[in-house]
Amino acid sequence: MVDSHRVSLERVLVLNRIWQPIATVVVKQALTLVFRQRARVVCPESYQMFDWANWLSDKAVRSDAHVIEHDYIRTAHLQVRKPEVITLAKYAGYPNTGVPYSRRGVFERDNGQCQYCGVYVHKRAMTIDHVLPVSRGGGTSWTNCVLACQRCNHSKSDRTPVEAGMALAQTPAQPTRDQLILSGVNMHESWKAFLNERQVK
Repeated sequence: MVDSHRVSLERVLVLNRIWQPIATVVVKQALTLVFRQRARVVCPESYQMFDWANWLSDKAVRSDAHVIEHDYIRTAHLQVRKPEVITLAKYAGYPNTGVPYSRRGVFERDNGQCQYCGVYVHKRAMTIDHVLPVSRGGGTSWTNCVLACQRCNHSKSDRTPVEAGMALAQTPAQPTRDQLILSGVNMHESWKAFLNERQVK
């Protein structure tokens, strides 16, 4: 069995078929895509691509072998090297610079932090606050919604931030796709070869 708790916090860069960065996914999801032949692992040093069988053959060792633990995930019989970059087998498109509103997008744009008190919020406990309350004409949009912890959202209630005496950490705005790809993600050094200058900054 894979230690899902450990790999759930780490991300893998996803490239489309023509090697443009389009997203990041957790390690477990990246391995699933490779296993189902929807993606291949890219070796950042050599740019060689691996399917599932070749990745196991080249990058897996016995479960009792001595390795740098952080670089591998352990299964019942093997330790498998974690991928850092994968490329999708079929998708060659590139998302628009603008992205549709979503709760997940707000979470990523706001780096998982309550925009009132700064505390980090787990996705399962997240709430979305309408800066201008819906009851007063506020819409559900990038520019009127922020991530809030439950305590701050409850405290602000049906008021504006000024009325509640609660300052926003930043003015909410619509992010670009580039901004969401790497927002709140610990970037591997190896990713820089696949990112443009705007994304690396």
